[in-house]
Amino acid sequence: MYAAPKIYDNVVVAEPNISMYKVAPIYDDVMVSGEDTDWAADVGRRQDRCLSELELLRQRLVKLETDCSGGKDIENTSKLDLVIGCSVGSPAVYMAAIIARKVNCLIKVFSHSTNRKPVDSTITNKLLRVNNGESNYCGINLIYKETSAPYFMACPGRQVAVSGLSNILRYIARDRGYSSLYNEDELQSAALIDEILALIDLLEQRIDSSASEVGTILNNLSSYLTSNPYLAGNSLTIADIALCSILTAMDSKLLPNSIRVYLSNTVKSNYEMKVLKAFLDWVPGEALL
Repeated sequence: MYAAPKIYDNVVVAEPNISMYKVAPIYDDVMVSGEDTDWAADVGRRQDRCLSELELLRQRLVKLETDCSGGKDIENTSKLDLVIGCSVGSPAVYMAAIIARKVNCLIKVFSHSTNRKPVDSTITNKLLRVNNGESNYCGINLIYKETSAPYFMACPGRQVAVSGLSNILRYIARDRGYSSLYNEDELQSAALIDEILALIDLLEQRIDSSASEVGTILNNLSSYLTSNPYLAGNSLTIADIALCSILTAMDSKLLPNSIRVYLSNTVKSNYEMKVLKAFLDWVPGEALL
């Protein structure tokens, strides 16, 4: 066993690009014996070789992951098991249809004993037809009940319900690996989406308020569309899914023209959004159920 050389105050520790520390060269004013010099050089060479091999291994692993995913996001393909509770006519109804289409699962609809509102059988039948004949499992159980805000439970019976359209969509994006819809690792993009979702949450809460109040919120949201086809840029995000779900639940006569154009284009241009055509008779094109 070799004895470690005495290290003085001016030894510098440098941090390389990967998460491992390496001892930097010891400067001339540190006095070591010939044997100690050989020992230090040997340790340095071994560390250099290890770091180089680790970096090569990391690069190969990244390439392997990219090749296996075809350069696309790695999505969770396991079966969805989601319970969504909401009132009759809630935007969550239309959001459930979009999620089911995206995940490719069926929807079952129930009415809780607390529900006092009549259930529109036409809408129920459209929900039941989503992916009918294409999927063989039910991934979403939609329950009509008396509740102030929609909620979801991802593990029925083992989890506290979480409320709000935006929270449901954030969970779906994280759980399914839909980073194109919401990617927390891209901090600036995620911050913009969260900012827009805060406005959409306000719209959801004030959906039954006066036309002027709703119009003000819609105009604020419309400002994000002045230079982009979608709320957060050039591609669909969970912010668009949330807003389009709310717009579908609203009277189309209350929508500003810019918002109507946005809703129509978003529904026609995205596979999972085309399911809303079944609930929006004024939007041209075929619905995907």
